[in-house]
Amino acid sequence: MDDEAILAYWATFATACGYRKRTIKEHTISLRATLRRTGKSILSMTRHDLIVDLGRDNLMPATRQRYRSLFHGFWTWVQDEGFRLDNPAVRLPRVRVIKAEANPVETVDLELLINSGIYAKTRMYVLLYAYQSYRAVEIAAVHGGRSIDWERRRILSAEGKGGKEVWRPMHPLVWEEAQKYPRAELWFPSPSGNGHVTANNVSRVLSDAMRRAGIVGHRPHNLRAWYATELGEAGAPTEVIAAGMRHSDLQSLSRYRRVSDSSIDTWQRTLPWGLSDKRCVGSGGFHS
Repeated sequence: MDDEAILAYWATFATACGYRKRTIKEHTISLRATLRRTGKSILSMTRHDLIVDLGRDNLMPATRQRYRSLFHGFWTWVQDEGFRLDNPAVRLPRVRVIKAEANPVETVDLELLINSGIYAKTRMYVLLYAYQSYRAVEIAAVHGGRSIDWERRRILSAEGKGGKEVWRPMHPLVWEEAQKYPRAELWFPSPSGNGHVTANNVSRVLSDAMRRAGIVGHRPHNLRAWYATELGEAGAPTEVIAAGMRHSDLQSLSRYRRVSDSSIDTWQRTLPWGLSDKRCVGSGGFHS
């Protein structure tokens, strides 16, 4: 079988496994790009070829990690299906991804962005990102008839991670702005007339708006970090924040929620500090 036949069969297999069409399309595009860059076929690909591709310049660590995972899963499937006896993706280098602290947009910058003269559509992008913790792909797909429960003031995430579809309460600001949008149509239709705008379009529009407003050092996704951080600072339980962000793994919140110095200071002051120790000097110090 040639590459396209194998990819077509893999797509059918992935569909049978419950993968979303968008995920299958994105993986197929990535695999075709790898074949094109290496000049190899699926059946002639070597471990060396994949390592060289993973090591190409200008890739973020998280992107390398995603490619490594894709390579391993795909060529393991190729081997399991009997298309080749070996698996070139075995023992690929582990990608070191340094976890950075959350980088939420500051509230003052969010206010600046909302009041910077942006278009109504861009304003709704901002509100959905910050007050509903929506990702760009979820924002792009909002439909007045399918995504909004106009009776109970809820909004459906129809393009969430892992294919999850969940309803969440609408924030009053989002609800108020929603009254300007159609109740039975896409909120953000593509100019081409073919479905809704893309997630890349949402991100690009917001990035441009943030740059024009003078907000530097942030990207649109940092608006989700604002949501997690502000709820946390207000005292919301971790499980509530996770549910609002549609995260099933509570550990994922560490990428979004930043704990303020004042909170750390407040809680640190609850630690026992009037300890009895022969090394104590006065009421609070120690000496060696």
